[in-house]
Amino acid sequence: MTSAPEPVDLNHTLSVKHDDLEYFANTQLKNFLHELAADPGYTSVLAFAGEGAGDYTGLLTGHGTEFPLAENVKTNFKALATGLAGDLKTLGVQMTEAQLRIQLTLTIMDAAHEEAMTAAEMMQILNKVGSAAPPKTGSGTGTGSGT
Repeated sequence: MTSAPEPVDLNHTLSVKHDDLEYFANTQLKNFLHELAADPGYTSVLAFAGEGAGDYTGLLTGHGTEFPLAENVKTNFKALATGLAGDLKTLGVQMTEAQLRIQLTLTIMDAAHEEAMTAAEMMQILNKVGSAAPPKTGSGTGTGSGT
């Protein structure tokens, strides 16, 4: 398991390390998504929006005779909860996509690192082959005389 990244000195060039990306994707984003799904406020908003089971599925505003705008408040609150639930779901999807993209980036970085090592090794082999080959001698390719 990776550890938390070291503090960054923002007065200098900012760089992102492999371990920092891995920690962000596999720890911070994972924890955020888990906390969002388990948050009672989130589940309540989903229930008020009619998108999930919960203890609270409707707003109790009183009787219409005592509070004439009761139905209006209920309707508007449900619209608010529906919009908020949609936005929070979208946020969760975007964070999941970000986590997957960072993990894909890490995989690509790892593969590129391995390929770079292979390319460096290939250059060493080519240099050895080139230095072991006999030197070229003149092949008589000078300027020819015309007839």
